Amino acid sequence: MIKLLHLSDVHLGARFQMLGERGREHRRQVQETFARAIGLACAEPVDLVLIAGDLFDSPHQPESTISFVREQFRRLESKGIPVCLIAGNHDLLEEGGVYAAGRFDQGSNVTLFGTTPGSKVFPHLDITVFGSSPVPGSGRSPLAGWRVDRKTRFAVGLAHGSIYRTGQVENPEAIHPEEIRALGLDYLALGDWHSSRMVLGPPTTAWYSGSPEFLGLDQEGAGHVLLVTLEAPGSVHVQPVRVGRRAYKKLELEITNLSLEEIKARVLQEADPDLIMDVTLKGLIQPGVAITPTELEEELGGSFFRLRVRNEGHLRLEDLDEQDFPESTVLGRFIRLMRRRMEEGDPKERALLEEALQLGVGLLQGKEVV
Repeated sequence: MIKLLHLSDVHLGARFQMLGERGREHRRQVQETFARAIGLACAEPVDLVLIAGDLFDSPHQPESTISFVREQFRRLESKGIPVCLIAGNHDLLEEGGVYAAGRFDQGSNVTLFGTTPGSKVFPHLDITVFGSSPVPGSGRSPLAGWRVDRKTRFAVGLAHGSIYRTGQVENPEAIHPEEIRALGLDYLALGDWHSSRMVLGPPTTAWYSGSPEFLGLDQEGAGHVLLVTLEAPGSVHVQPVRVGRRAYKKLELEITNLSLEEIKARVLQEADPDLIMDVTLKGLIQPGVAITPTELEEELGGSFFRLRVRNEGHLRLEDLDEQDFPESTVLGRFIRLMRRRMEEGDPKERALLEEALQLGVGLLQGKEVV
């Protein structure tokens, strides 16, 4: 029985500009999470670590980031754990890049596969690892040119790229499931997608490990590595293990008939200092309930690592009965003026005018505007 740790898409050195002033903090967290994954490999302990591309966010990294990786690989070396890795489509193999000779002193326990398909035999484990780093723009699958000459009990592979999906526009560089089956590997460790996902089950098992830590908005399911147990040729058990600290969540909040305070309370039910929260407000907004997403983010954002609010609600215009707002009042004249603007104006401006009407009604009624 052989135990592997499969991870990919760490993206050390990423800037995380979408997180604003907290981007630097999260950049440090990505390093801490990678160190936690290496700690998991040491604690199990595993027999082999597979890194399926994009360990770095780009091929150009400061010496401090490269030194950090060396330190983590030395931790594995001290436990006698070898590492096999490939570059990805972000940290490409290129002259002067992060993997260039003289920059990335990988250590005796590390095997880096180049762009030509290759293999590494570990006799003491009775396993062969096959792999190649991708060449984006080649027009070929990352598995093109692979030859699996199986002379050991176990055979596994490393590849980085998207999987072919039925019904999608075919990408000539996508990996087709039939290619994986044809190789006859016990396990293929995939990188590129940032969420854990099984592509094929036994006897030719293939998985994306996903990113160990949150990387970007609109990405759910990151934060894992995979513990892979090769029980026998063709018999594999895969266990996703959460190592990430932060998480991303989408919430579509139905706000019809909700007051402003009820909307706030509902958002705060999700409060978590390590949560990147993406809230979309849907439904009908009651007259006088004026919502400004940026101000809502400022008021509630301290309860999250980052909060983003989008207002896709619509004002319930039929509830604004002009008989309840005499034309002799400022509020009455404002409602009538804005309704005429909506009737006579460009339909493309309607959403903006509805928001202006909503905010104006709230202000003129003396209600809190957030």
